[in-house]
Amino acid sequence: MDKIKNAVFNTGPFIHLKEINCLKLLNLFEKIIISNEVFEEYDSETKNEIKKHKNIFIINLNSKTKDLSKYLIEQYNIHLGEATSIALSKQENIKLFFTDDLDAREIAKLSGIEVHGTLAIITRSLKENIIDKKETIKIIKDLHENSSLYITKDLINWILEKINKYKQ
Repeated sequence: MDKIKNAVFNTGPFIHLKEINCLKLLNLFEKIIISNEVFEEYDSETKNEIKKHKNIFIINLNSKTKDLSKYLIEQYNIHLGEATSIALSKQENIKLFFTDDLDAREIAKLSGIEVHGTLAIITRSLKENIIDKKETIKIIKDLHENSSLYITKDLINWILEKINKYKQ
């Protein structure tokens, strides 16, 4: 299994995986980095859950990175969590960022950061044999029906078609 070495997360992917009881998929990563500002956005139950994961690290921003975060908020009108995550990616020189926020995705791409979301975590977990095809399909349906992540039915149908064709 090829774990992903380093990635920055904002709040969305962790919350969406938690909502469908799939935090085990975080084992796909050797190291998940979140900003202290993102950590503070979670409720106390979620904070406790994060602390249980030995591969999640909370990093403070340096002053230069805080300035970049402020700039991103002012320039692009994004939230603090997204701005600090993008800035943290730059600070730590991590080229992989996980978010489900469309605006944050676009801004991160402009900054030269590779961006993926919760669906990518699920499908990569299939590829790395953390879950099998049957469980992947169940998780994706559950994500669509029982999480706060907005996903169109067309996207769900497209991804399920791709998964059904996948040779495991």
